[in-house]
Amino acid sequence: MFYLILLLFLLVCGGLAVLTILNFTTQVHIVLFSWQSPDLPIGMWILLAFFLGALLLYLVSLVSAWSDRRKIKKLQRNVAELQEQLLAARRPVSMPGVHPTASTPDVVPGQAMPMPTSITPQDRLPSQESI
Repeated sequence: MFYLILLLFLLVCGGLAVLTILNFTTQVHIVLFSWQSPDLPIGMWILLAFFLGALLLYLVSLVSAWSDRRKIKKLQRNVAELQEQLLAARRPVSMPGVHPTASTPDVVPGQAMPMPTSITPQDRLPSQESI
Protein backbone atom coordinates (compact mmCIF):
# COMPACT_ATOMS: atom_id res chain seq x y z
CA MET A 1 0.00 0.00 0.00
CA PHE A 2 2.87 2.36 0.81
CA TYR A 3 4.45 1.80 -2.62
CA LEU A 4 1.14 2.45 -4.36
CA ILE A 5 0.76 5.79 -2.57
CA LEU A 6 4.39 6.68 -3.30
CA LEU A 7 3.91 5.86 -7.00
CA LEU A 8 0.74 7.97 -7.16
CA PHE A 9 2.51 10.87 -5.44
CA LEU A 10 5.45 10.68 -7.85
CA LEU A 11 3.12 10.57 -10.87
CA VAL A 12 1.23 13.67 -9.68
CA CYS A 13 4.44 15.56 -8.91
CA GLY A 14 5.99 14.51 -12.23
CA GLY A 15 2.91 15.60 -14.16
CA LEU A 16 2.92 18.90 -12.30
CA ALA A 17 6.60 19.44 -13.11
CA VAL A 18 6.06 18.71 -16.82
CA LEU A 19 3.01 20.98 -16.95
CA THR A 20 4.94 23.76 -15.21
CA ILE A 21 7.98 23.52 -17.49
CA LEU A 22 5.89 23.44 -20.69
CA ASN A 23 3.83 26.47 -19.64
CA PHE A 24 6.60 28.56 -18.13
CA THR A 25 6.92 30.93 -21.08
CA THR A 26 3.32 32.11 -21.41
CA GLN A 27 2.64 35.22 -19.30
CA VAL A 28 -0.83 35.58 -17.75
CA HIS A 29 -2.48 38.04 -15.39
CA ILE A 30 -5.54 37.14 -13.33
CA VAL A 31 -8.42 39.48 -12.54
CA LEU A 32 -10.42 38.70 -9.41
CA PHE A 33 -13.25 41.21 -8.90
CA SER A 34 -11.28 44.47 -8.94
CA TRP A 35 -7.88 43.00 -8.07
CA GLN A 36 -5.44 42.37 -10.92
CA SER A 37 -2.40 40.18 -10.47
CA PRO A 38 0.99 40.93 -11.98
CA ASP A 39 1.94 39.10 -15.16
CA LEU A 40 3.34 35.69 -14.18
CA PRO A 41 3.96 32.54 -16.17
CA ILE A 42 1.17 29.94 -16.12
CA GLY A 43 3.62 27.46 -14.57
CA MET A 44 4.04 29.72 -11.57
CA TRP A 45 0.26 29.98 -11.17
CA ILE A 46 0.00 26.17 -11.32
CA LEU A 47 2.69 25.76 -8.66
CA LEU A 48 1.05 28.45 -6.52
CA ALA A 49 -2.34 26.70 -6.78
CA PHE A 50 -0.76 23.33 -5.91
CA PHE A 51 0.99 24.66 -2.81
CA LEU A 52 -2.05 26.65 -1.65
CA GLY A 53 -4.14 23.48 -1.96
CA ALA A 54 -1.56 21.54 0.05
CA LEU A 55 -1.55 24.28 2.71
CA LEU A 56 -5.35 24.25 2.89
CA LEU A 57 -5.36 20.46 3.27
CA TYR A 58 -2.76 20.72 6.06
CA LEU A 59 -4.82 23.31 7.94
CA VAL A 60 -8.00 21.23 7.68
CA SER A 61 -6.20 18.12 8.94
CA LEU A 62 -4.61 20.15 11.75
CA VAL A 63 -8.03 21.32 12.97
CA SER A 64 -9.37 17.76 12.71
CA ALA A 65 -6.40 16.38 14.68
CA TRP A 66 -6.89 19.02 17.36
CA SER A 67 -10.55 18.06 17.69
CA ASP A 68 -9.65 14.36 17.83
CA ARG A 69 -7.05 15.02 20.53
CA ARG A 70 -9.66 16.76 22.69
CA LYS A 71 -12.05 13.84 22.27
CA ILE A 72 -9.31 11.34 23.15
CA LYS A 73 -8.43 13.22 26.34
CA LYS A 74 -12.10 13.34 27.33
CA LEU A 75 -12.51 9.61 26.69
CA GLN A 76 -9.34 8.82 28.67
CA ARG A 77 -10.75 10.75 31.63
CA ASN A 78 -14.01 8.79 31.32
CA VAL A 79 -12.11 5.49 31.24
CA ALA A 80 -10.12 6.46 34.34
CA GLU A 81 -13.33 7.36 36.21
CA LEU A 82 -14.99 4.09 35.20
CA GLN A 83 -11.93 2.08 36.28
CA GLU A 84 -12.02 3.79 39.67
CA GLN A 85 -15.71 2.95 40.00
CA LEU A 86 -15.00 -0.67 39.05
CA LEU A 87 -12.23 -0.95 41.64
CA ALA A 88 -14.50 0.60 44.27
CA ALA A 89 -17.23 -1.92 43.43
CA ARG A 90 -14.81 -4.85 43.71
CA ARG A 91 -13.53 -3.90 47.16
CA PRO A 92 -14.98 -6.10 49.89
CA VAL A 93 -17.53 -4.41 52.07
CA SER A 94 -16.46 -4.48 55.70
CA MET A 95 -19.22 -5.64 58.02
CA PRO A 96 -19.28 -4.40 61.60
CA GLY A 97 -18.18 -7.07 64.08
CA VAL A 98 -16.57 -9.31 61.42
CA HIS A 99 -12.85 -8.92 60.97
CA PRO A 100 -11.09 -10.99 58.34
CA THR A 101 -7.95 -12.58 59.68
CA ALA A 102 -4.91 -13.90 57.89
CA SER A 103 -5.22 -17.31 59.60
CA THR A 104 -8.50 -18.25 57.92
CA PRO A 105 -7.72 -20.22 54.79
CA ASP A 106 -9.48 -19.50 51.56
CA VAL A 107 -12.05 -22.11 50.64
CA VAL A 108 -11.72 -23.36 47.10
CA PRO A 109 -14.86 -25.01 45.72
CA GLY A 110 -14.40 -28.63 44.75
CA GLN A 111 -11.58 -29.38 47.17
CA ALA A 112 -13.58 -30.27 50.24
CA MET A 113 -13.05 -34.06 49.92
CA PRO A 114 -9.86 -35.68 48.68
CA MET A 115 -10.14 -38.13 45.82
CA PRO A 116 -8.90 -41.74 46.35
CA THR A 117 -5.49 -42.31 44.84
CA SER A 118 -6.04 -45.92 43.80
CA ILE A 119 -9.08 -48.14 43.56
CA THR A 120 -8.75 -51.66 44.93
CA PRO A 121 -11.01 -54.57 43.91
CA GLN A 122 -12.72 -54.48 47.34
CA ASP A 123 -13.76 -50.87 46.76
CA ARG A 124 -15.61 -51.66 43.53
CA LEU A 125 -19.33 -52.04 43.52
CA PRO A 126 -20.67 -55.51 42.78
CA SER A 127 -21.43 -55.99 39.12
CA GLN A 128 -24.61 -57.34 37.65
CA GLU A 129 -23.01 -60.76 36.97
CA SER A 130 -22.32 -61.51 40.64
CA ILE A 131 -25.90 -60.87 41.73
